[in-house]
Amino acid sequence: MLVVSGIMTNAVLSRLRETQERHLAAMSTIYLNGLAAALVPHVLRDDNWEVFDTIDRGASLEGGFGRATIVVVDTNGRTIAASDPKQTPVLSRQADREKAFQGESTLIVNGASARAYARRALVYQDRRIGSIYVDYDVRHLLREREDVLRTLLWTNAAIAVLLAAVGYWIIRRMLGPLRTLSRHLDLGVAGAVQPIPASEVQGATYEFRRLFRRFNVMADAVNDREAIAKELANEERLASLGRLASGMAHEINNPLGGLFNAIDTIKRHGEKPAVRNASLDLIERGLRGIRDVVRATLATYRADRDPRNLSAADLDDLKLLLAPEIARRALTLDWSNVIERDLPVPASAVRQIALNLLLNALQASPSGARLHFGVSASGDQLDLSVHDQGPGLSPEARAVLDGVGKSVSSGDGSGLGLWMTRRLVHDLGGRIAVETSPIGGALVRVIIPLVAVVEMRDVA
Repeated sequence: MLVVSGIMTNAVLSRLRETQERHLAAMSTIYLNGLAAALVPHVLRDDNWEVFDTIDRGASLEGGFGRATIVVVDTNGRTIAASDPKQTPVLSRQADREKAFQGESTLIVNGASARAYARRALVYQDRRIGSIYVDYDVRHLLREREDVLRTLLWTNAAIAVLLAAVGYWIIRRMLGPLRTLSRHLDLGVAGAVQPIPASEVQGATYEFRRLFRRFNVMADAVNDREAIAKELANEERLASLGRLASGMAHEINNPLGGLFNAIDTIKRHGEKPAVRNASLDLIERGLRGIRDVVRATLATYRADRDPRNLSAADLDDLKLLLAPEIARRALTLDWSNVIERDLPVPASAVRQIALNLLLNALQASPSGARLHFGVSASGDQLDLSVHDQGPGLSPEARAVLDGVGKSVSSGDGSGLGLWMTRRLVHDLGGRIAVETSPIGGALVRVIIPLVAVVEMRDVA
């Protein structure tokens, strides 16, 4: 708009200048023709006084041009008479005036001096007998140009501001529906896609009304698909629970039959060492199978939804629980529990983490090896470590603890318990570090932040 305003202003001023110069040229021509008709007889008679009297009477111009300066010269360029004899004496040469005009030009407007210069040849019977030079004041014409320029500037500025305001309003009105659409798209990112209200749809233009209606159709379709997906997920969850229940029943029912048979055998032939030992081995294997099934179930669902704070006694119980297995394997357990107060972490989850790591270390340690268990609290975190002297964790077991692998076979001592440990630590907001000890074996450290129990109510 500013560029257009500048172009329009320049065009108007150019047209005004051309019009003024055209009118000025026409006026000069009429004025000089009349003056020449009056001067020709006197110039032919060389009557300087009559020439002076004629130009003196014709020097006063109307229309704001003031009094003109008139000089009449002969064919040799010498002054015959002038309206200002003191400035232009008789017989003085006017070469400068002749040089000011180029070619056949008869009018020159000098904006710096605010004067117009005109000339007219005195001709009698196709013979030039002299020339007339006239200059007069054109300041009122230049002031008119300045007034027009100021008017144009103010008018164009006002029009530009008005059009800018109208354009801003139009653009905002055009972008308003886009903002509405963008806002509802942002709402759809955070949750369910919100359809555009009917009032906004009706208030939009025809094109945006069609767009809004199509968006609402899409929103309804997306929400319907989300509802269907949730329903399918719920049905899948129920189906998974059914498969889990049936699978667990099957996996538990199979060893239970063997266990009852073994118990019955012990009752009947318990006095025979070979029969008794074989039956006890069968009972042990069956109980281990049931334990694995229970662990898998606990990894999927835990009934503990009201955790309590961890105390030193919660972990010391594990030492008593593992004592028979440690004695059977002829292992040495270094126990370091320096917890002096109840800590704001779920006791059951931490106990499960410690038990899984200790069981894994027991299975990986050779007979006569030494185990180390340590737990301490410093600042705002709980530090728990288990160090064994076994062959170290396999790459698959490390992947499980790093959260990039699935559970591996429990036969190598790094099975389902590691996956459960990783999940519990993740739910508690902690981290696991696996290190290789210089004296051999694996060192597993678990760092758990201490938070309020109420914040961990949904852990595991």
